[in-house]
Amino acid sequence: MQNQWQTDRKVAFYTLGCKTNQLESSALADEFRGQGWDVVAFSDPAALYVINTCTVTEDGDRESRRMIRKARRQNPWARVAVTGCYAQVAPEAVAAVEGVNYVIGNNFKQDIYKIVQTVPPDNGPLVKVSELDKSRVMAGASTGAINRTRASLKIQDGCDFKCTYCIIWVARGPSRSLPVSVLKAQLADLIEQGHHEIVLTGINIGQYQDPESGGDLASLLKELISVGKMFRLRLSSLDPAEVTPELLAVMADSEKICPYLHLSLQSAQDAVLKRMARRHRVSDLYDVCEAIETGMPGCAIGADIIAGFPEESHERFESTYRVLSELPLSYFHTFTYSRRDDTPAADFPDQVPEAEKKARTRALIALSGKKHFNYRKAQLGQTVNVIVEDKHTHGMSEHLIPVHLDRMDLPKNTLVPVEITEVTGTETRGRVLA
Repeated sequence: MQNQWQTDRKVAFYTLGCKTNQLESSALADEFRGQGWDVVAFSDPAALYVINTCTVTEDGDRESRRMIRKARRQNPWARVAVTGCYAQVAPEAVAAVEGVNYVIGNNFKQDIYKIVQTVPPDNGPLVKVSELDKSRVMAGASTGAINRTRASLKIQDGCDFKCTYCIIWVARGPSRSLPVSVLKAQLADLIEQGHHEIVLTGINIGQYQDPESGGDLASLLKELISVGKMFRLRLSSLDPAEVTPELLAVMADSEKICPYLHLSLQSAQDAVLKRMARRHRVSDLYDVCEAIETGMPGCAIGADIIAGFPEESHERFESTYRVLSELPLSYFHTFTYSRRDDTPAADFPDQVPEAEKKARTRALIALSGKKHFNYRKAQLGQTVNVIVEDKHTHGMSEHLIPVHLDRMDLPKNTLVPVEITEVTGTETRGRVLA
């Protein structure tokens, strides 16, 4: 078996959870490729399976354990490395799952290749987990391809806030950021590699603070758009409280920044927001959306919503539904509340029954579908900028809308102006203008 491990250099990744996890897995895959390994699908036989876990909910923990067992069934002699937030907060529980060879915390995630090459788990699972860095400087840079045209650049990690439903502040540690100088160099590399769109990611990018100058996210954007070559930046999720006038001014003044904001709302009812320990209230949502619409007319505004949070009565849910109907959102992602041990919300009274939570989730998903259709329909006759993606006939607009193009001869990774000519319930079509 040892000889097989040394010669069959195939690795497979399975990633749960947030975009930051997705980026980190992509960066790890690139490192293995650079060392001569083949990155294969998780359903294929491999010498090493890496499971990058999420622990936001108990469902994430269960899915992580299920994938460990699946990897072992697929290839009994393979090694299984478990990393990510579940490995960080519950290393003993992960190590107890049959088939695990390595338990690697978030502080050591970037060292997985070196660890599995140099430390054989001969005497049971190797557990390498330590207390998370308390400094304000993020260790190392992380970039990775989303596809051949888009890439991610991790600018920040961790979170300083303790929402009552969330354990990520434990799993990821306090907010820490990369220096502007490092990020500008990483951005230049991604552009040189041919990526036309770069998504700025992190656990809470609105908390970005340059460890050298103290500059915030708006200051960082000013520096990044000065790199000089043709590209566009897209921001990942922000708290409403972090959408500042300065940030909106920078976004409105630069064609390099996509007119797109995704807001971490979680609820649109004041009593529920207070129980969640969120920093905004409903009046703030109206103010932020009005500021966005005023500064960037037509900007896509997305959101995250949790349905069925404890003590969310029927009346409180109806209030959230009404506010979401009124806000100028182009879509929102709805998550059904799932109890997470070791969070305050898990012990709150008046837990919402599962059937009711699912019914509320379905209602919000339907509302989001209507709002997204109306947002796309409002773009009929308008010209958008589309990056042609893998299938030649499809691309992504600056508003994060997939567009079906009327030509098949366009090279991948081409940025073209497109007139929106048709909008259906499932598709947006456009005519290439040049």
